[in-house]
Amino acid sequence: HLDLWVAGHACLRDAGTYSYNTEPLWIGYFGGVAGHNTVQFDDRDQMPRLSRFLLGDWLRTERLEPLQVTTADVRAGAGYRDAAGASHHRRVELGDGVLCVHDRVQGFARRAVLRWRLAPGDWRLENATHAETGLAHRVVNANGHALTLRSSAPITRCEIVQGWESLYYLEKTPVPVLELEITRPGTLTTEYHWAA
Repeated sequence: HLDLWVAGHACLRDAGTYSYNTEPLWIGYFGGVAGHNTVQFDDRDQMPRLSRFLLGDWLRTERLEPLQVTTADVRAGAGYRDAAGASHHRRVELGDGVLCVHDRVQGFARRAVLRWRLAPGDWRLENATHAETGLAHRVVNANGHALTLRSSAPITRCEIVQGWESLYYLEKTPVPVLELEITRPGTLTTEYHWAA
């Protein structure tokens, strides 16, 4: 999972907790992979829920890329392979006015879905063609924030869906969630831009 905060504002955020004592659907949503900015494999959580507070098949870090700080950016990366054989390696690069995330995924059976949980606002999806990379999807809002998403594998779905977040215990509100889906192994690249 990755949060992005700019000038005290949560641009990319997790879903929050909502409640520790509610229906299993909401415990699974807020505490599971769908409530975070990461990749979900085959409609399941990477660590299955054994009870309300206990998860199984804990992930172990693979290919750790230690934090590097340069004059241009700050970068780091890490990956894992889950018990079902799916693997995810994420490299993050943070510069002035831009966050670049590279998610390499493989080993899943049917599909991988990358989710970015966006700040509430008027987000719209655009397709853009780039000479070097082919088709890319761009998501923009009225405040000058924009995401550009590319994939080395064919993109089968890219859309903004309604998700939920809980800023306060026992309260949930709608939030836009960007979902990008692929059905073959590949690298997903997301660039999040804001006015620096």
